[in-house]
Amino acid sequence: MDEAKLCDARIHCPYCGHTVHLNVDTSEENQEYEDECPNCGDVLYITMHRDIGDDKIHLRINTSDEQYY
Repeated sequence: MDEAKLCDARIHCPYCGHTVHLNVDTSEENQEYEDECPNCGDVLYITMHRDIGDDKIHLRINTSDEQYY
């Protein structure tokens, strides 16, 4: 993973509301991965989209992986 392609994102856990810091790898335009809330331990399903047109990172945080099936 290229350190220059990492950016820090702050999100709120949809389960407990705790602020979670994520290192987002922006080297690819679209990614889906899982992370764990350090406060409550629940699994966060994260979808990242990098929009080349406006050069912004869009994160979507889900509470279950039902949409992946």
